[in-house]
Amino acid sequence: MKLNKKGQMHTIEALLATVLIVGVVMFAANVAPREIYVAGRVDTQLMLYGEDFLSILDMENVTDRTSWLYHQVNGTVNNSWNGADNIACQWNNTSLNKLGISHNVTIVNITQRGLIYTLNTNGTSPSREAITVSRMVVLFNPIRIFEVRLSLWYII
Repeated sequence: MKLNKKGQMHTIEALLATVLIVGVVMFAANVAPREIYVAGRVDTQLMLYGEDFLSILDMENVTDRTSWLYHQVNGTVNNSWNGADNIACQWNNTSLNKLGISHNVTIVNITQRGLIYTLNTNGTSPSREAITVSRMVVLFNPIRIFEVRLSLWYII
């Protein structure tokens, strides 16, 4: 019986081609990034948390057409003006506080001349990765404009 050397060569070529293809696939898999960029999603989630929180505080009361946030800025709660402290206390009562999200509340007055005065602040200094959301509150008699700023960031 005579051995066919062509059959052996085709087998060796097929094995080499398979090793080459598997090697290329493995190389491509190792070169591809293994971590998914999630910072954009984290920023968006913090922004949504903050906007929802301020929206709930700013829900209109049917009886007097104001909101809880309005009364915090106006200083008509507990006969004192500590709106940022009260807003921060409300944040601490949420389940979001237990997720490791830190916060800072600042209330600023925007004058008719466009000047901005920081009136009341609460919490720690925001980190560089903090997201800030805000809500405008307008008081009447006389007309005054305030901005409630809520900065949020994850504690690492």
